[in-house]
Amino acid sequence: MWNKESDAGTNTWSARVAKRNAKISRDLIVKITAEADELDARIKHVADMEEKGFWLCENGHERTDVPLVPQDEGHEIHCGFCEKQMKLVKRSEMTGQEKYESDKDRKDAEKLLPARREEIANKEAAAEQDATAKYFSTQAESSRTLADAIRKL
Repeated sequence: MWNKESDAGTNTWSARVAKRNAKISRDLIVKITAEADELDARIKHVADMEEKGFWLCENGHERTDVPLVPQDEGHEIHCGFCEKQMKLVKRSEMTGQEKYESDKDRKDAEKLLPARREEIANKEAAAEQDATAKYFSTQAESSRTLADAIRKL
């Protein structure tokens, strides 16, 4: 009887661990999915901004609310965050090298997306801890039922 109660306790703790691991996996899946979605949206947003034109400062701050005046007219635009000089980034005005670098950066970012999605799929496959928790809970209940039956003898 004591052995079955001990087994039930062990299985109960194992079920709790599996439930905790399942929650951790689910939370991680949500986080990675959000990151992948943000990356996907950012890739599309940057491509759209390049087509329309945007201002970029030396520190990487981006602004689309500044009038798109040509830089060669002597207008200097300064960043509202860090006061560094900004330059106009517009695909139609990029040099061949700038277009190449922009396309390369976009392709590198796009390569990250399938890796993230695959990581999500792997985590979802590993998220079978819920089934494991249910198994251990069933085993614990079975051991307790057997211990109760022995106790009644």
